[in-house]
Amino acid sequence: MDIFKKLKNNKGTISSALGKELAQKALGGKEEILHEAIRLASYEPGNIEAKNIRTGAAKIVEFVAKKKPIFVATHLDKLLKALDMPEPQTRWIIIRAFGFCAHLNPKRAVKAIDYARNFLDSDEGVCLTGAASLYLGDLGSVSPAYAKLALPILNEFIKKASVNEVDWVLEAYIKIYDNIIQADQQKIKTFASKHKKAPKQSTRKRVEKILKK
Repeated sequence: MDIFKKLKNNKGTISSALGKELAQKALGGKEEILHEAIRLASYEPGNIEAKNIRTGAAKIVEFVAKKKPIFVATHLDKLLKALDMPEPQTRWIIIRAFGFCAHLNPKRAVKAIDYARNFLDSDEGVCLTGAASLYLGDLGSVSPAYAKLALPILNEFIKKASVNEVDWVLEAYIKIYDNIIQADQQKIKTFASKHKKAPKQSTRKRVEKILKK
């Protein structure tokens, strides 16, 4: 199936409905859709007008990775280029896909760790920093060795994180909690305690999860 035309005509806001529709077809056996989406996620990076194609393709990849990570896990090397795309949307969508696949292919998923660090320093919005935080949490949930790589990056970012960004760091901490040493667990609990009265219910719920561990 040629998905290029469908994505090209997807003007304006990214159509999650279109991405979901095409991803469902890929999950249903049309593997060529996924392969084409992987290629198009880094299509013509210097062409600003191709943004909708890249982001739409990335959305297909992310949806498939979330539902059936095994379909995407073997293609992570091909997706690294998408993490260099100019628009943050493609980058945050694809790094989430890396997170979904981390437990199946950690040796490839870890290659995105420097991208995550850069995204956290980019000041391009909470969607990008949140996705990077969740990726680090997914990677760190694989094993203590990967948690040891992810935790310092999260700890550095938390020093400057906004109220909304704290939410995603707490979620990442929950993911890696069982893979870190007791001293680091206590530090996380101490930090979480400071947000027990956070204005957002989602933040308070994550604090409760950490303090109950």
